[in-house]
Amino acid sequence: MYIINESSDYEKLSRFFCDNGLEIEPGIERPENVVKCWECIDTKNNKLIGGASLEKRKEEFVVADMAVASDYRKEKLGTKLMNMLEEEIIEMGGNEAWLVGKAPVFYLKLGWEIVERKNAPEISKCFTCSKFGNECNPEIMHKVFTENKQLGENWRLQL
Repeated sequence: MYIINESSDYEKLSRFFCDNGLEIEPGIERPENVVKCWECIDTKNNKLIGGASLEKRKEEFVVADMAVASDYRKEKLGTKLMNMLEEEIIEMGGNEAWLVGKAPVFYLKLGWEIVERKNAPEISKCFTCSKFGNECNPEIMHKVFTENKQLGENWRLQL
């Protein structure tokens, strides 16, 4: 059984993100542009197994960090975290969002589209990273949410 909660402990989440392959400094304080963070906990052992953060960069909603521990990736926790993020964006009045995807195939399955860098706002920190183009080839991705988009109220119950 898993539970997803809002989290204020960005330092703990940043260590988790780093341990799970995201280029983020572990143990950092919550950046000021972070709107909200979530943690996914395995209730059997109280272990952090997933997390996400939503930022506002240059007035754009950005899925900044999203990771699931490798042992739990087949549990659809990433999809549940993304559904939660999208629902939050819609509730905050957003009708679109951006992300820089290290695993673009995952996001494509959720309805996100790859956008050429020249057609995207300056929301990515990736292009100044030493790993960009060498070890890491992320895609800028975009999703538009329609007014009648409903994720359903059951997604919380499916955890």
